Amino acid sequence: MLNMIIKFGIDLDKTRAKHLPRDFTRFHFTSKRKRMSTLIQNCGQTEHGYDKRIHMKGAAEIILACCSFYLDQDGQRIQLHDEMKSNLL
Repeated sequence: MLNMIIKFGIDLDKTRAKHLPRDFTRFHFTSKRKRMSTLIQNCGQTEHGYDKRIHMKGAAEIILACCSFYLDQDGQRIQLHDEMKSNLL
C-alpha cells in the first residue's frame, strides 16, 4: 500500500497529518486476531453518545463477523442480517 501511495506521488506525512488525529490507539495486526484496529478519539458525538471511532482492516470474514450495521449509498445506517453476510462472503 505504501509503495502505491509513493508511486502516485502522494505526500504520506502530509496526508497522515491531515487525516490521522494525534489522539489514537493502534492494535497491530497479529496472525491470531487476523486484523489490525485503530481507535480514534474525539470524532464528534454520535446518536449513542460516543466520540470514538474504530477502523479495522484484515481478513474479510473476520471483519464482517465484527459488523452489525453498514452504511448504504445515502449514508443511512442499515442492520446487517445473516443473509447479507452470507451473500458478501
